Amino acid sequence: MVAGGVLETLRSHLKNGENIKLLNETNEIVDDITQAKNAVLTKDDTADMNTLEKFDISQETNFLIEDKPMELRVVIHCYMHKDSSITDYLADCQKKQLTNISFLQRNDLISWLSGSAETSQYLKNVTDEEGNKAETENENAQFQGQASTQPTTVASTETGLNVSDDKTDPTLFEALKHERQLLDHNSTLRGTKSIDFGYLIKDAELKLVQSIKSSIRGKSSNGHVSKNASASHKRSVQQKDPIILIPSAASSIITVANIKQFLLESNYINPREISVSLKDDLVTIEKKFDKIHKPIRFLVVNNTRMFTKPEYWDRVVAVFTTGHVWQFNNYQWNTPQELFQHCKGYYFYFNGEEVPQHVQQWNVQRVELDRNRRFKDVEIVRFFWNSLEQELLNRGFH
Repeated sequence: MVAGGVLETLRSHLKNGENIKLLNETNEIVDDITQAKNAVLTKDDTADMNTLEKFDISQETNFLIEDKPMELRVVIHCYMHKDSSITDYLADCQKKQLTNISFLQRNDLISWLSGSAETSQYLKNVTDEEGNKAETENENAQFQGQASTQPTTVASTETGLNVSDDKTDPTLFEALKHERQLLDHNSTLRGTKSIDFGYLIKDAELKLVQSIKSSIRGKSSNGHVSKNASASHKRSVQQKDPIILIPSAASSIITVANIKQFLLESNYINPREISVSLKDDLVTIEKKFDKIHKPIRFLVVNNTRMFTKPEYWDRVVAVFTTGHVWQFNNYQWNTPQELFQHCKGYYFYFNGEEVPQHVQQWNVQRVELDRNRRFKDVEIVRFFWNSLEQELLNRGFH
């Protein structure tokens, strides 16, 4: 059930200058929203939290994204990042594995909660819907009551037919009761769903603007595209270290902490068992292949913050995925269908785990790790390198 009034209550408190405090199960204040169970609003930080009204942050609200109600946790997390940059907000969403709200929706929600806007196009008006439903039911009840005591006349809006119940066939009478007025073309085309096309701005920047800039740079002085531009670009990419992109999620079984030992020494170690955490977002791995004449040095990164030029995406030869679509939010190709047409995809999982149905439909190589028998790591790593070697050969490495 969608809690329609909780956001109205939250908004009234915030407009009153109160602050959001997150509480765990023992009513202690916490900063991490993933550890919180309830939220309270207060102006006094020293107030007794047990006496304040608590809001269960796992409840659904009437704030919708693609017609799906968002939890109060997602809304509060967005509001608490009202002064953060979009990059910091997205990074925190990925770190905490929370649904991120797009730029336009985020601005709309924050403006409404803070009181600077009176309406939000992404809020489902539960009160109005319930009122309309009750009004309709009341009208139906009145109609049925009248029908039981008075002779009933059924009017057909399309044919103009008025038929008294004492002259009408019962089957026709029942059919006419359910007759609906047809919509005209204007009503049909208007639609009822608000569509946010904000994502097209990023797609246009990555796919159209950058492509146009590359084409302009490749033109010769007489205005014709150089025939050697494509070959020159390809050679330039091959001369630079290829990139392996892995997830930054803490739940991933492959991270920057354990990938080097796994791929070079064929020894998998659970990243949670590694006491020394790597602060760097990048590690390098050098590998000698059988069919490529010189060793290849790979850059392994867990985010795209360093991808300041379009050419970095040309160097991505492999993408590891956890199966979560939000992993691709900041990628040049942010849908799995498009991403894995450009980059070789890998999904690592432990034996005994079920591969999600949507991952089975992606164009990714599924790699099964044995949870306990480490001697099998050698075979798994050999399979991975053979697969990646074929990808490099297909890209022109030799």
